[in-house]
Amino acid sequence: MPGDRSVSNVLRNMLQHGDLSFRDFMEVALYHPELGYYSRSESPVGRNADYVTSPMISPVFVDSLGGLISEFLSRAGDAVCSVVDIGCGDGSLIHSLYAAAAPSFREKARFYGVDRSLDRVLPGEGVAFARQLDAVPRGEVQLVISNELFDALPFARLVMRDEHLHELWIAERDAGFDWVEHEAEPRYDDYFAERDIDLRDGQFADVSLEWEATYDDVCRFVSRGLIVTFDYGHPERQLFHGSARRFGTAAAYSRQRVSRDLLANPGEQDLTAHINFSDLQRAGERRGLETLFFDRQAKFLLALGAGSHHLLAPLDDLQVSSVVEALQLREQREDARRLVLPDGIGEDIRVLVQGRGMGQGGWGFQRKLF
Repeated sequence: MPGDRSVSNVLRNMLQHGDLSFRDFMEVALYHPELGYYSRSESPVGRNADYVTSPMISPVFVDSLGGLISEFLSRAGDAVCSVVDIGCGDGSLIHSLYAAAAPSFREKARFYGVDRSLDRVLPGEGVAFARQLDAVPRGEVQLVISNELFDALPFARLVMRDEHLHELWIAERDAGFDWVEHEAEPRYDDYFAERDIDLRDGQFADVSLEWEATYDDVCRFVSRGLIVTFDYGHPERQLFHGSARRFGTAAAYSRQRVSRDLLANPGEQDLTAHINFSDLQRAGERRGLETLFFDRQAKFLLALGAGSHHLLAPLDDLQVSSVVEALQLREQREDARRLVLPDGIGEDIRVLVQGRGMGQGGWGFQRKLF
C-alpha cells in the first residue's frame, strides 16, 4: 500500500468501494495482521498500557485459579490433562499457572496458550503455544480458561428505529470516519426474535454472532473437562434491558481511560462490548455440558479461597520492616481487594463454568460463602 501504512489508510481504501459495517471496521482495527491493535509488538495490557485485567491486578487471581487447577487435576486421576488459556495474549497468565502448579501435577498436565497473534508471547518453560485451538493436543481431560476473550470479538452496533432494526456502518467524512445507518441484515433480526427480545425505539444494542460460534468450538474441544470463562457481560434479559442499557455497552479503551468514540484512532485503542452469557450457556448445554457455576468473579474467587491469601489477611496479622515496605504492601492489598469487593473489577466480571464428565457437585467454586 503506497504512502503511510496505518489502519486508517487501510480502512479508507476499503471505503472507496462503499460503506463498511462497524463489525468489519472493528475486525480491521483490532486484528489486521500487521497493523491491528492486537498485532502491535507492545502489549496493550498493564498499568502503563491501555487497560488492566484481573491477573495483572493481583497475584490473588492466579493463586485462586491455581487452586482450581489442583482440584481439577486431582479429580482427573491418572488421565493426561491439557490446561489451555485461549486468548492468552502475551502468555503471562498461563506461564503463571504453570509456575504455580505442583511438580507432581506438571508431570501429568500439559499447559498451552492459544492466540491469533503470538508475536508478544513471553519466553518461558513448560508452556506451548498455538494460533488455533484445534492445533492443541487434547489429552484425555481438558481444562479451558479464557479471560476477557469474548468481549474482544468483533460485534455489530444495532439500533431500533420505528420498529425496524438498523445496523450502524462507517463512511468517510472530511478525511475522518462517521456513522451511517443501514437496514440490518436478517440474521440480526433473527437473533432477537429467537431470544424473544424486543428493543425499544431508539435503543442501541451490541451483538456478536461469534460469541456463540467461538464458544461452540471450545465445547467441541472438551470431551471431558471444564470450561471456565471470565468476561464482562450479563444474561440476555439484563444485557438488552431497555432502560438500563439504552445505548448499548460498546466502549473504547486507551491509556486507562474509557471513551465512547469508537471511531477515533483506529488501531490505537481497544474496542469492546459486554457479552451475552446466555448465548454461551445455551451453546454449552446443547453440546451436553452442564452449567456448574455462573456468578460474579468476586464470589468465584472467594469460594476458591481467595480470602485466605496473605494480601487479604487482617492488617494486624501482617508485619513490615520499613515504611517503603508498608506502602508497597498497602498498594498490593488495595489491588487484591479490587478483585473481591463490590466496587471493584470482581463485581463487574462474570464467571461461567461448564463441565462434562467431571462431576456436578463438590467443587471449591460452588462452596457457599454465607
